[in-house]
Amino acid sequence: MPRTGKGGSRQGTPGQAYGNRTDLNMPMSTVPNQEYGKAAAQKAAQAAVPMGASPVAQPAPSMPIPSGNVPTPGSMNFLGATERPMEPVQAGLPSGPGAGPEAIGMPRNTISNALQNLLRDPNANSGTYELAATARAFGL
Repeated sequence: MPRTGKGGSRQGTPGQAYGNRTDLNMPMSTVPNQEYGKAAAQKAAQAAVPMGASPVAQPAPSMPIPSGNVPTPGSMNFLGATERPMEPVQAGLPSGPGAGPEAIGMPRNTISNALQNLLRDPNANSGTYELAATARAFGL
């Protein structure tokens, strides 16, 4: 069935190189020292679907220079004595001796805080409000 409407006639002829198609203008290449018959199969495959251009190598991005108090490799002694002998090992954890997460400026993660975040959702229902109020009343 012939085409009608938009589109117009096609330009170019089969087997010819096209100026705006650089992928079709590349010569066929094969891998050297292949088994017998592999190069012919590779050329036939390229004739059906031509190879694209080789990718251009991009320079590796440079690493940012760290600022502040950053230890250098080999400067930390893991087998030596502790720098804080009077501080409990659990310091910074929410349970155990020593200061908790509030000492390092982290907010305490509680059920009532989590429910307050849920209340910011415009689709929160009355059950969520009641649950948040109950958790707040019990100090959870």
